[in-house]
Amino acid sequence: MNINHSIEKFWYSNSKFVWIFWPVSLIFLLMVKIKRALYQLKWISSNRFKKPVLVVGNITLGGTGKTPFINQLIRLLAENGIKAGIVSRGYHSKINSYPHQVVADNTASQVGDEAFMQYADLNVRSALNIPIVIDPVRSQAVDYLIKKSDVDLVISDDGMQHYKMDRDIEVLLFDGERQFGNQLILPFGPLREPVSRLKTIDFVIQNGLNKNNISAYSVHLKASKLVHLKTGKEISTNDFSKNKVNAIAGIGNPGRFFKSLEQVCIVKNKTALADHYVFTLEDFKQFNDEVVVMTEKDASKCYSFAADNWYYLKVEMDFGKKLTNQLLESIKKVVNTKLMTQ
Repeated sequence: MNINHSIEKFWYSNSKFVWIFWPVSLIFLLMVKIKRALYQLKWISSNRFKKPVLVVGNITLGGTGKTPFINQLIRLLAENGIKAGIVSRGYHSKINSYPHQVVADNTASQVGDEAFMQYADLNVRSALNIPIVIDPVRSQAVDYLIKKSDVDLVISDDGMQHYKMDRDIEVLLFDGERQFGNQLILPFGPLREPVSRLKTIDFVIQNGLNKNNISAYSVHLKASKLVHLKTGKEISTNDFSKNKVNAIAGIGNPGRFFKSLEQVCIVKNKTALADHYVFTLEDFKQFNDEVVVMTEKDASKCYSFAADNWYYLKVEMDFGKKLTNQLLESIKKVVNTKLMTQ
């Protein structure tokens, strides 16, 4: 078990040692609250924009399903005549200058795995022509996107705590099973902000099972198909139901991926690596010629050296009718309001 997994295990455990760190964690909590208060009191100004901004984020470190949520939201908006664009910080990107709009010949190492995956899913496979802009300074990405693209709405992939970027709607996604761990602020727990922040969020959404009955909408990830990395051929999950496969994941919550995969086939071995892990061919030699299944995000970094026995699990997010209707109602309202003020 590496150091990242050890820390995460402590964050999401019931260890009695949590109380040792609680007094020190209060200092970090105070710093977080002061930062937010300075923006609320307008002692530090936020950047306002001509188009409405919707933030999809969380208050914990690690994966909660933001990318499949955003991709499904983009499709929903397109079906209802609303053109949205995406901004993100482009984590692990290596572009020479920012802001940068993702284009077809970019690679995952250039623009970051999440932005590359979103471009491939929304623009290559779905042909929706969604502009995706990356910049470590999100406000600059928003300005660039609005200037260069004719969008009705800007969706920020993460950035809940980037208060320099003003926003019209906040959507918080949390893991229904892991919840908020020991509820301590980083680095002693997984929280970026206190749980009380949920009271100020427009849409609090749980991904999966909710153990503590927190008042929230529910979404569910469902495995839709397996995709062959080298050819892009899609295979029904029913065709893999009796297959034994090896699972590998370098994401924030690999356990959720493993569980999804176990619903469609027999998982022989599970290999969990750090979030945003940079894969090499060496990582796969342990599997020899056996079938390997990974996440779509991890696949985005493995195309150049993919073997014939590698697949990724394609998942889709189910919003449910209630959340779908209320999201659309709120988004249409802010889009129309912003339009009338111009």
